[in-house]
Amino acid sequence: MPFSTYLPEHMGSIKLTPSGPFVAGSHVELTLTYTAGTFGIDDTGMVKVSWRTTSDMSKPQFDKPAAANFTTVEASNGATLQVWFDRLNIRPYANTLLIRVGRGYLRAGDTLTIRLGDRRQGSPGFRLQTNCEERVELKTSVDAFATYEFAELPEQPHFALVPGPAARWNAIWPSLVVAGEPFRLAIVAEDSWGNPTDDAEQRLTLEPSRPVRGLPREVAVKRGEGPLVLDQLTADEAGDVALRVLGLGGEELARANPLRVVEAAPLKRYWGDLHGQSGETIGMGTAESYFRYARDKAFIDIVGHQGNDFQITDGFWAELNRLTAQFDAPGRFVCLPGYEWSGNTGMGGDRNIFFRREGRPIRRSSHILVDGRTSTDAIFTADELFRALQGEDAVVIAHVGGRYADIKRAHDGRLERSVEVHSTWGTFECATATITRAAPATPGPAPRPSARSAGSRAISCPSSRATPCSRRCGGGGITAPPGRACSSISPPPSTGTSPALRRTRSSPAPRNFPCAKR
Repeated sequence: MPFSTYLPEHMGSIKLTPSGPFVAGSHVELTLTYTAGTFGIDDTGMVKVSWRTTSDMSKPQFDKPAAANFTTVEASNGATLQVWFDRLNIRPYANTLLIRVGRGYLRAGDTLTIRLGDRRQGSPGFRLQTNCEERVELKTSVDAFATYEFAELPEQPHFALVPGPAARWNAIWPSLVVAGEPFRLAIVAEDSWGNPTDDAEQRLTLEPSRPVRGLPREVAVKRGEGPLVLDQLTADEAGDVALRVLGLGGEELARANPLRVVEAAPLKRYWGDLHGQSGETIGMGTAESYFRYARDKAFIDIVGHQGNDFQITDGFWAELNRLTAQFDAPGRFVCLPGYEWSGNTGMGGDRNIFFRREGRPIRRSSHILVDGRTSTDAIFTADELFRALQGEDAVVIAHVGGRYADIKRAHDGRLERSVEVHSTWGTFECATATITRAAPATPGPAPRPSARSAGSRAISCPSSRATPCSRRCGGGGITAPPGRACSSISPPPSTGTSPALRRTRSSPAPRNFPCAKR
């Protein structure tokens, strides 16, 4: 269903009222007025209004006028319209309101009035996407000639979604620290949908179960200032520390995750989102906002961007590498360059590729949504992928999701050190059994001991696609040698430490990260 480039400036225009911004997850009435262009729209021609595949914005309904999300469409000339909703458009804009001129036609200047959340008969309105986003686009395309060739309009309606007032509080600090080592506490206000919000003003009392040096008894969160971060905290004695955050009346507003203080830690615990995407591929927002959210709002330790390779242009690949280098902060925040090799299931299925350093080539599974020449040719099968990655300082994770990784068909244990067993797609216990029966490793030179270790592991990855997203899923809990970041939990006996992915690392902080669909 490709888009036509034939005279889009003559296909009409569309205007949104009101224009926003709106509070994420709120109910509103959105009115879109489409004005037909030079050619009008012929009998059985169509208009499509689409929004992102990963958005949780409500589905329009057409037969319950008093219920939420009631949607109507009217033609100014009385033409008969057929209106329905389907996931029927080019990735990443699958969610689509379809309007067909079923009997009659439109001339230039005729209008279609689309009311999402039509309140004239008692509907509370249309429930918007629950996560914040700077630009939610309602991508509109027109089939003026009834040929099923759609042209996108030159100017698209859009609006911003902002967080609502604070509804709950979170206190975030590490899961494990060594006595005397500094660590950080972040206090985050969230709206009713879980979006971090600066619409909060509160004096808070901090009540630890054991002494924490540098932790004040009281703090003040001021409106407009965002998360409160208390750095350079230390605990001098081994033991478990609980933290309660209390309001003015002594009521408990939040309780921090458990913190264990130890005298020494051969392995330390980190929290990361290894599998997220942004709006340049199938997610939302920009890649830069994705990394910024992970660092400044979610307070996780490790993050990787895993865009579907068939949507990553050479230019965007260079931008991702620039961003991971820019945001990576040794000792604070690890950003892993990489991508998702998104082969069809029958060709081996998805693999998450992580490099230790920037500047490595991307080897795509196909170029289906990448136009023009690229710096590398496509690699169609997972077997070919493993051969191409021989000699790379890389780690591969078998993704068990939409196009699940078939590790019986293709597997190289020297590169593919980990297998997902849980993500927002679900839990796949069969992977833990399958990995022991996986295909033999592809022949080739052994990896350097400093970069790899023996044995495959099972990990939990959030598979997040929206940024920032309102709902939290289980972020990957990661265990690594002090000063290193890794990709696995609990290495098998007698296999040494888990594979290091990146540079020096300290001051861990736990946090789950946004989630959405593929």
